[in-house]
Amino acid sequence: MRLKVTYENLARTLSVRVGIGLIALGFALIFACIVGALQFSSFEIAGHSGLRSLAGVAVLGCMMAALGSFE
Repeated sequence: MRLKVTYENLARTLSVRVGIGLIALGFALIFACIVGALQFSSFEIAGHSGLRSLAGVAVLGCMMAALGSFE
């Protein structure tokens, strides 16, 4: 599978795709915790709740995708 460059350079395309991937990963991990496959407590970092850490992954993905698609 070859990466099709949708923007004028590869870095922007990768930023958008990695960002969307992080959003999907964040939601998948939160869903897995809700159904009981994983525990939120295993994602606790520096005293922050596991839900906050997983939401941070999704927010990072949103920021990467937004910055990559910025005109």
